[in-house]
Amino acid sequence: MQKSVDSTLQQKFAFYVPGSVRIDLKQKTLSLRLTSTEATDLVRKINESGFQMVTIAPLEQTLRETLVSESGEASLVKQELHCGIYKISPEYQTQLDQNYQIGSEALRLLLNERFKNSVPEYVPDSLRLNMNYRRVIFQVITYPSFNLCTQINSLYELPVTIGGAPYRTIELRTEQQLKPTQVTYQITSIDEFENNRINDIHTYTTARGSLISNLINYLETKVTGYITGSLDINLQNKTVTFQLDHVPDHRLSEGCNEELFVNLKISDTPILIEPPGPVFRTPNRPMKRVTLKIENADELLTSPFYRNKALDSFTLQSIHSELNFRLRGSLPGYFEKTVRANFKTMELAFLLDRVPPVDLTKMVNGIRSLGVIVADELVSVEDVEYDPESFEKTMYFSFTDTGQHRPEFDEIDQTHSANTNLCGVEGYIPHTIHMDHEQGTLNFKIRVGGDETKEIEYVTNALAAIKLECKHLSTTLPESSGKGNPLQSGMTAKRSTEPALVKEKVKVTVKYGLYGDKAKGKPQVSARDALNGFSWIDLKTLQFDAEKKEFSFKTTGPYNRGALERSLKRQKFYQCVISHEALPKIEEPKE
Repeated sequence: MQKSVDSTLQQKFAFYVPGSVRIDLKQKTLSLRLTSTEATDLVRKINESGFQMVTIAPLEQTLRETLVSESGEASLVKQELHCGIYKISPEYQTQLDQNYQIGSEALRLLLNERFKNSVPEYVPDSLRLNMNYRRVIFQVITYPSFNLCTQINSLYELPVTIGGAPYRTIELRTEQQLKPTQVTYQITSIDEFENNRINDIHTYTTARGSLISNLINYLETKVTGYITGSLDINLQNKTVTFQLDHVPDHRLSEGCNEELFVNLKISDTPILIEPPGPVFRTPNRPMKRVTLKIENADELLTSPFYRNKALDSFTLQSIHSELNFRLRGSLPGYFEKTVRANFKTMELAFLLDRVPPVDLTKMVNGIRSLGVIVADELVSVEDVEYDPESFEKTMYFSFTDTGQHRPEFDEIDQTHSANTNLCGVEGYIPHTIHMDHEQGTLNFKIRVGGDETKEIEYVTNALAAIKLECKHLSTTLPESSGKGNPLQSGMTAKRSTEPALVKEKVKVTVKYGLYGDKAKGKPQVSARDALNGFSWIDLKTLQFDAEKKEFSFKTTGPYNRGALERSLKRQKFYQCVISHEALPKIEEPKE
């Protein structure tokens, strides 16, 4: 239609600038450029020109004013469009080759002027160029028509040709347009191949992971305002839930359902919109301790328990090591080296970095190599206390981008890819990476306790895969804060550097993250057992607070922290934070 109208206008009106007409059927607008300001009665002449495909009427307001009057100011969300530049006129290419800065600025000024005169949606002076990546970035006052880039390319004697569609669209909301929201969509269909894998118990977990991975990639790189780490999929209820910094409209589901690599489709509108709920996941940081009931297990694992022999620590460690090997990489969210099995009570426990999903037991039973079948119902779910400030360090690197600069692979994609590759580094905390592309530096969080030489080697190799040449600059260790730095969560914190013996009388407070002795059931009993036998502890002063997961007592003689830590570990108290304060001295009465 646009070409036909353009041809008719060229034939009928000498003052018409060829190729400048633009038609947006969604917004029902037509615009064109003229060589003369003296063209009178233009609307009537166009409508009488014999061309009956469109009939036009003049706008008494600008496009923006019209949209505001129709839909309201709050409905207009500015859009920042990122488009690749695929052709530059020889004249401007020569200027760029001779002097990049001058040539780039001259091209920017020209494009800005042409856009102001010919693109009604354009926000004046918002255009930016990045000729290293050969891209143009500009803003429009509302969501662009699907053929906006094609219409821009048809502008008369435009010195560049841009891609037929933006490779990235970023919504620029004002403070008034932001409203943190949790949305739930219905899954309307799943790719047939993935659906067949979901219906097979042995491929269920990998198929589930594939659905989540593809959807996360779309949300993190294409959806403005998505809250990282908030996606959860419930395959039993066929729902997708995530959080945004705004209330979504129909374009979110349209974009998701049109995305080639997302292998599921969601409903046009959310089935539930509510305020954001509490965080359900802390990636690669322990959050919940889950205990499951074992219904059946391979003899290889259970036989040591049925021989009526005392189970030595080496055998138990070997079993846990084997289970850990089978769980890591197979159970999403599993926190490595935390699995514990008790085949006398037939229970399996481990840490997760998230609230247990509704299909957790199905995921566990779907791990064919695990050799353990668990019951559908969970035995228990307990909170885990974890202090990132004490348990994690920050590593700093410089980097040089050695890859070919392409407009479609920008800084957002590069950071996303770097995060994905670093997830292979043991102890890396996902989404903590920060990249300064202008300065060429990056940093991220990683748990303490690993071999830093190997960590640096892995990081440099992982980032070299996406053409980033890295060099380690420094590492900032965590603040001690008296909490210690454990090699992994689920173990008693490493002893601090304070003296083993404190000679003055003190009040000791023990705050524990995990309690794991189900046989005794009550941590109060285990706490008394842990303290019993120490002559320097006054058991009458023991005070226990189950809600705060802490207890305290007073000493009567030299306080031995190391002995206390070992006793707490024997009584199944893990992630202990131990502190003490001096008791006020009682002054002897003067004679």
